[in-house]
Amino acid sequence: MEHLSKLFGSPARVKLLRLFIFNPETVYDRDSVIQSSRITPETASRELAALARAEVINRKTFYKEVVRPGSKKLKKRKTLGWMLNEKYPHLEPLEQFLRDSLTVSEKEVKKRLRGAGTVKMLVFAGILIGEAEGAVDIMLIGDRLKENSVKQFVRVLEAEAGKELRYMVLTTDDYLYRRRVRDKFVRDVMDFPHHLIIDKLSRD
Repeated sequence: MEHLSKLFGSPARVKLLRLFIFNPETVYDRDSVIQSSRITPETASRELAALARAEVINRKTFYKEVVRPGSKKLKKRKTLGWMLNEKYPHLEPLEQFLRDSLTVSEKEVKKRLRGAGTVKMLVFAGILIGEAEGAVDIMLIGDRLKENSVKQFVRVLEAEAGKELRYMVLTTDDYLYRRRVRDKFVRDVMDFPHHLIIDKLSRD
């Protein structure tokens, strides 16, 4: 994302552009922007203001369900949020550019998976390789994989991609069995466009 951050001003702005453009019908308040994009409150305020000035996003008041203090009951609260301005004149080419320019550092990916368990294969598909449709966006195969580490890994990628990612985790034995019986799910991933980030099973 480094080359895009130089073009657009900051990595955070790229994240927010993808978040709003890839989720055009969703209204985000500042808290949900912070959570989805994994940026600081100060950065979120600054970048939301910049995108609003550029008329890429519009302010929108909506009702959000929140938990009452000292209670487990939900209450609707009037909240200030933002959503994509679908009348932005350069929306279509900007969206295409952001899709085409989505790249994830393989070195960074492998680094983030250290300590997650024994990873035998990592496959990127769908959104992560510029394909809108697909069985999943991530297929992770390995043993003794730590659920929290895997979820954290996916959340980081979602912040970069600006969209919720579909992922599947399989044990090595399960994957090899599915491959042997020509399981439809595995075929739908491996027989269509995909990118092998880690592959220690090709010779198995």
